[in-house]
Amino acid sequence: MPLSMVRVRRAIGVVCAVVGVPLLVAFTQTPRAVAHGADRTTWDSVFTAEQADRGQAAYTQLCARCHRDALGGGDEAPALTGSAFMSGWNGLTLEELHERIRTTMPSDTPGVYTKQQVTDVLAFMLRFNGFPAGSAELTHELDALKAVKFVAGKP
Repeated sequence: MPLSMVRVRRAIGVVCAVVGVPLLVAFTQTPRAVAHGADRTTWDSVFTAEQADRGQAAYTQLCARCHRDALGGGDEAPALTGSAFMSGWNGLTLEELHERIRTTMPSDTPGVYTKQQVTDVLAFMLRFNGFPAGSAELTHELDALKAVKFVAGKP
């Protein structure tokens, strides 16, 4: 075999080793391990208790008239808790939920709530549904919200 072909094969071997190992590690990590990287889940304490408190106050003022105090929904307003809500959002991102709320609520005058109001209400909804609070507030930046996946079942 010519010397140049040996060098090419070695180079290919090095590239495979350098690229292949990280890919192998990425595909064999548990979902919880991946969640601590770029992608997090709703189980990774993505909001603060204080933010959820602000969200509860905003929810009571802005949302409870249709979705009820216990987030159970009523008339044409869907529940924001329970198995139908959890399974309906499972696997989607917080950005998708945030934007659904921001662009469709309230149903009689959609889009009047600020991004921060929606984010605070979202933090309250997460806490109400049993997700843990943490030390950093949930941001209303869409890229950051895209990086958090709604995961209904505890890992």
